[in-house]
Amino acid sequence: MEPAPVKAKPQGRLLVSTQLDAKDELEERLDRCSGIVQAMTNGLSEREANDALTANVCKGQQQHEEVCLGLFTLVLTEPTQAQRCYRDLTLVNRDGMNVILVKINQILMEKFLKLQDVPRTQLVWLVRELVKSSIMGADGVVMTLLKQIAGGDISTKNLWLAENVLDILLEQKEWVLKSGMLIAMSVYTYLRLIVDHGTNNLLPLRQKEVDFCTSMIREKFMECLIIGRDLVRLLQNVARIPEMELIWKDLLHNPQVLSPQFTGVLQLLTARTSRKFLACRLTPDMETKLLFMTSRVRFGQQKRYQDWFQRQYLSTAESQSLRCDLIRYICGVVHPSNEVLSSDILPRWAIIEPAILVMHHSMKPHPAITATLLDFMCRVTRSNTRRPRKSI
Repeated sequence: MEPAPVKAKPQGRLLVSTQLDAKDELEERLDRCSGIVQAMTNGLSEREANDALTANVCKGQQQHEEVCLGLFTLVLTEPTQAQRCYRDLTLVNRDGMNVILVKINQILMEKFLKLQDVPRTQLVWLVRELVKSSIMGADGVVMTLLKQIAGGDISTKNLWLAENVLDILLEQKEWVLKSGMLIAMSVYTYLRLIVDHGTNNLLPLRQKEVDFCTSMIREKFMECLIIGRDLVRLLQNVARIPEMELIWKDLLHNPQVLSPQFTGVLQLLTARTSRKFLACRLTPDMETKLLFMTSRVRFGQQKRYQDWFQRQYLSTAESQSLRCDLIRYICGVVHPSNEVLSSDILPRWAIIEPAILVMHHSMKPHPAITATLLDFMCRVTRSNTRRPRKSI
């Protein structure tokens, strides 16, 4: 007898999954909540449906959460119903959309890479609607969304996300100007992304990014000052763009044009950059994998993890600009405990392999490595000094 064919696992509407993946608890819960809402409103007019939902959320916290998450799920999975479901959500919600903001942040931090195309598009649409409605806490969601825009990645999905989030910031500029941290975080993000968008087909997007950053720096310079000394580095990387060149002239020669409280570049250079900014240029997935390597992987066993990371994030010519972000994160954000430092867990220098530290640690056990690296660095330095600098 032939064995019975294995039943294919039904694909959910939110996340991409394979036959080997276990059922996702979050997706199951959201599906269950959307089922509750649909059962409650099927066959009713819009007014009757709204009355039924309102009556149900008044019964208690559990019912309130189920209805809100059910409507949230329908927004993500049913684009044709999204506008009506969002309207119903604003009418029946009793906690200032907190349950929705928490769930969006959870999806962005834990599930964003697994989202199917429709829910990903709808999630960005929903964030735009929350911003339009000036929902308290929406700025935090936008900052989490900014974190999902990967540096060194010019894939269609990443460019789509970069442009759509930028459009939200441009459309809702007055709202953006109310949040100093959002201004600083978005300027930090897009100044970094401008470097990746220099090819001819990306120039329209780059110009939008330049216009946004220039406008924020000139109108809200003291908020941008929150970034600290890393702002100087970011501006240096784009200094050959005409609008940025003008900002540099003001920074150096006429600082008070930017703000009466700004005294000059030295003021920026003496302000350290918060870990928040260094961390915002890594996606949650990158961050999780780096933290795993620096806290769980033993020295000598790291090659397969580094190779995987290399294949996933550093395999294209464009992705090489991400290396600077990774090094800054490992040096400035990852601070192992004394217990980890005294153990055989992979040290930070072995992950990023800065040449000086590798040379230092290899002098006694592997003098040939030190000699080879020194020779290589000298040759690279000489060749770089002869090469004319490219304009961005």
